[in-house]
Amino acid sequence: MFINSCIPWSNEPTNFLKNISLCHQIGYQAAIVDLNSKSDYQDFIKSDFFPKNIPKIRFPLSAETILNYRTKITPISLIPRVTLNPENQQSLKKELSVWKERRCLIAVKSLNKEILEVAARDGRVDLLSVATIDYQKSLTKGIISLARQNECFLDISLTPLIEYEHYKRTKILRVLYRLFLKAKPSANKYIIGSDSNNKNPWLMRGPKETISFLYSVCNIPEFQAKKILSNNPEDIILRFIKRDQKLFIEPGVEIVDIIEERAEGGLNK
Repeated sequence: MFINSCIPWSNEPTNFLKNISLCHQIGYQAAIVDLNSKSDYQDFIKSDFFPKNIPKIRFPLSAETILNYRTKITPISLIPRVTLNPENQQSLKKELSVWKERRCLIAVKSLNKEILEVAARDGRVDLLSVATIDYQKSLTKGIISLARQNECFLDISLTPLIEYEHYKRTKILRVLYRLFLKAKPSANKYIIGSDSNNKNPWLMRGPKETISFLYSVCNIPEFQAKKILSNNPEDIILRFIKRDQKLFIEPGVEIVDIIEERAEGGLNK
C-alpha cells in the first residue's frame, strides 16, 4: 500500500476532495492529512472525510486494516495528523499533554535544535516534520539518534525540488543528499509526502516517480525507497489505529488479537 504522509487540509470540501481524488489517481491508497490548528482538527474530525465512530477492525492488524478508515465520500483512507510549531520547550510539553488524547498523529516542526531534541525524545511525538532544507539543516546527529531510538519518523518532501529551479534546486538536492548520508534510510524511518505549506496539488508526484527519484538520484536502494513510500507510513498509521482502538495497555504491552468462539448460550470472548 502506497501512502502520502502529508496532504494539506482545506476547509473547502469540494477542493479537498479534488486533491484527494488526484492523490488516488496517481497511485496512493491512503494519506495522512496535515492539520495546523485546533479549528482545522475539529473541522476534519467532524467532516465526512473521517469516520464519526471508531471503525470496527479484524485481527491481526495489517495494511488492510487501514482501509477500514475510508469513508463513503473518499476514494482513499485519510488519517489526521496535527503539526505543532512550539515557541519553546515548555509550550511543546504543554501542547503534547493536550493533544495526547485526541484522535491524531502528532508531528513537531521547528528550527530550534533544543525543541527538536525534546520532541525526538518524547514518546508522544510520532514524527518530525522536516519538509524543507531549513528544517533538515536543524537535524543534528544527536537528534537523529534520539528519533531512531524512540521510533520517531522523519517526514520529508520532494515538493520544493519540483517547485524551484536552477541553483535553488541544486542546493535542495545537496542538503537532502547530506541528510541521507547522516541519517541513512536503512537505519532511520523516513516517510514522504507533500509540503504542507504548498497548496498546489499539481506539484504532487506519484509513488512510482518518487521511488525512481530516490533510487536514481539519491542512491537509495529500490527496496528501501519502496519502504519509505509503503512500509514506514503503514507502520505509523497502524500505530495511530492501535491508539484509536485502545489496544495499548501499558508501555510494551498491547492487545494483538481477540479470540471469539461460539458457545451454547451466546458468544464468549
